[in-house]
Amino acid sequence: MVSMRKWVLLWLLPVVDVFALGKILSYYSSLGVRIPQRHAYYSMIERWVGYLPAGFVICWCVGFWAAFIIGFAVLAVAGPTELYLMHAGIQPWGFFRKKSWGLVTKIFLLEGYNAVGYYLLGALLKIVIFR
Repeated sequence: MVSMRKWVLLWLLPVVDVFALGKILSYYSSLGVRIPQRHAYYSMIERWVGYLPAGFVICWCVGFWAAFIIGFAVLAVAGPTELYLMHAGIQPWGFFRKKSWGLVTKIFLLEGYNAVGYYLLGALLKIVIFR
């Protein structure tokens, strides 16, 4: 069972992301990766207008559990390719060039967790709004 605190934090994720962006960027900077603010803002917009609505619409079309499986299947297929491109420093991830696999993987997993949170939040919003 998910604790009440984690449940509340999931619903507040979009709000927390907006106000904690500076802290997130300074954390990544402390790891040795300077992520441009512009890239961080575009990533946040991608989550707001991409992952959140995608979770909502897919859940509406096929149901929550199918949306859950689709989300993780897409992550399993696209994730390794994106991780490789990040490590290679291919644009828009040029700031990862010459960084270690471990560091890039750590940031990839943190950002992936965040993206999955938005996707599932969209799916859960569909359930709450249109039971």
